[in-house]
Amino acid sequence: MARIDDLINEIGDERVRAGVAAEVKKLRDNKKFGLVFENHLPELSYLYSVPAAKGASVVKRGAKAAEVYRVQSFAGDKAVIRRDIEGVTETETVNPQELVAVKRYGEAIYPALLPVETVTKNEAKPYHTLINSDNYHALQLLLYCYEGKFDVIYIDPPYNTGERDWKYNNDFIDKTDSWRHSKWLSMMSKRLHLAKRLLKQDGVIIVAIDDLEYSHLALLMNSIFDGWSKHTIVTLVNARGKGGANFSRVHEYLLAYVAPSGVVLPLPKKLDEPLFEDLENSEDIIEEDTNSNTFLAPLRRWGQGSRRKDRASMFFPIYINKESLAIVDVGTPMPLEEEPEPFDKDGITAIYPIDKKGIQRRWRYGYEGVLDEIDANNLVVIADGNRFEIKRKETPTDYVSWKTLWTKEEFAGSSGARFLKYIFGRDDAFPYPKSVYAVAEAIFAATHNRPNALILDFFAGSGTTLQSVCYLNANYGGNRRCVLVTNNEVNEKTTKQLYKEGFIEGNPEFEKHGIAESVTFPRCKYVINGKRDDGTPLPGKYLNGRELAKGFDENLAFFKLGFLDPNQVALKTQFEAVLPILWLMAGAKGKLELTDDNKAFYIPENSPFAVLLKERYFAEFNQAIAKREDLTHVFLVTDSEDAFRQMTEEIKASGETVMLYKNYLDNFRLNTERDV
Repeated sequence: MARIDDLINEIGDERVRAGVAAEVKKLRDNKKFGLVFENHLPELSYLYSVPAAKGASVVKRGAKAAEVYRVQSFAGDKAVIRRDIEGVTETETVNPQELVAVKRYGEAIYPALLPVETVTKNEAKPYHTLINSDNYHALQLLLYCYEGKFDVIYIDPPYNTGERDWKYNNDFIDKTDSWRHSKWLSMMSKRLHLAKRLLKQDGVIIVAIDDLEYSHLALLMNSIFDGWSKHTIVTLVNARGKGGANFSRVHEYLLAYVAPSGVVLPLPKKLDEPLFEDLENSEDIIEEDTNSNTFLAPLRRWGQGSRRKDRASMFFPIYINKESLAIVDVGTPMPLEEEPEPFDKDGITAIYPIDKKGIQRRWRYGYEGVLDEIDANNLVVIADGNRFEIKRKETPTDYVSWKTLWTKEEFAGSSGARFLKYIFGRDDAFPYPKSVYAVAEAIFAATHNRPNALILDFFAGSGTTLQSVCYLNANYGGNRRCVLVTNNEVNEKTTKQLYKEGFIEGNPEFEKHGIAESVTFPRCKYVINGKRDDGTPLPGKYLNGRELAKGFDENLAFFKLGFLDPNQVALKTQFEAVLPILWLMAGAKGKLELTDDNKAFYIPENSPFAVLLKERYFAEFNQAIAKREDLTHVFLVTDSEDAFRQMTEEIKASGETVMLYKNYLDNFRLNTERDV
């Protein structure tokens, strides 16, 4: 019906337009039940970085999205554009600078990741990724890199308040738009269908929402995630209440859907205040014991009261056999002033309750208690390289399930605003930012047993998700990694002012005011570095006492989504443009090293992938990669399926083999009908 409204508005004859509108109104009077919404005019891709070429679809800057023209020709410094309305051809001659190239969803687009800037604090860790892009295109790009690979998706989409806080087809949606709920659902439906394909078989998706679209979104997600376990969590957002008729709203919702083979594990009773203690130890995580109906938790105490000085009688060695991983003896408690002596003889070594940072902590049980646990066969030794950790088998009764009412004051929006004030030094950086602790709690619920989880947020906004993930890694250890996607939308007021000054979309002076460039990336960079670009240390502390100025031991790569000419790709001349995608597929490990396609093959020293660029050098390539035991992906440039299969069989390195560039052209056909 929305599509019909759009077409009615294009009818030139006023009498006919009014008559058709009246008949359509009669059709609307028929009652409909359930979740009913329209698939509106196909969303458009605005390609500001792509020149308007002959034959391209274009729109005029500032015009309604429905007014799509085709470039017929160029005459001097002017472009001749045309469109057909009711069988009548309308032709105009305009300045090409007034035009923006567009693609409708359903038309093929070929993407590239254009590096913008990186932040490197620890070269041994993988990189978080921020992509400046329309999230629909980015999701399709990520399907090529990470289909079925994400552990968790957390998103905070626009709430559709009618306050012109989001766009559909480049038009701000306000309260006067009678189709705003339908347009919002149409937008969300397309993206959630793609998001489902990105999740692992045991994945979790969590969506923040308020009352305006909660019921609609729940019905939509029930349909898309049919058979998944659904949970609604009520969270505090404004302790003082938000004004309104009858009641003052203090809450929002998290809609959490857990895949049929997934489970959100409960927390140990002593870990039910996880985000407010100093827990900077990767061993302090809970693991599911797949061999029994139990969970494994560290025998070493963590959190408050966990240090040796807190209970000196609970500090003593436990001796294990390094080969059989059996506990062979227990030493007696040591006086506080006595330092632990290393012991490693005849395959027997001593394990003390000392964490990876060398902090002397204590066991959860005293000497007699540990002996009882050994007799009950409750203790398990876990080997992690040259380090050993003793864990206790525990039943679900020893744990606390996640509650569905989150009321801590730290979860309120004022906490999120306070962090942005710390980071940017002003109050107006971004409207209604989420609390770092609320987002961290949601992600922690799904990843406290997944220390290396891959997390996606494709409505990244101000970048709260990255700060929350970094906070979890610092608090608990692990290498949780997130991929953030946000557009570079410039607010309406600033856009009008920039137009007056002669700056338009695509111009660096215009783009620097967008969300991605002015808020999301600077925030992520500042919280990792612990300081702003001018060197000013960030003020403030987290609830566990960690100073923001300390930053995080993390890395970040910032990209902008660009588009390639498929003909150039077919000619194998776009390797440098495609390279960041290959790096992302291989886990975003090691600093991205760009190179051109003049080489016979490319094997980056610090990243776990290799690329054969010239097929005739396969033998030399195969010898070179045989020395690399860390490779996870091997990319082979060939147009022959038979040659690809033969080379794959002869590859001496482990890892997944991928065929380039045919693979790119076949799989990177963005905006295809199957995804609309």
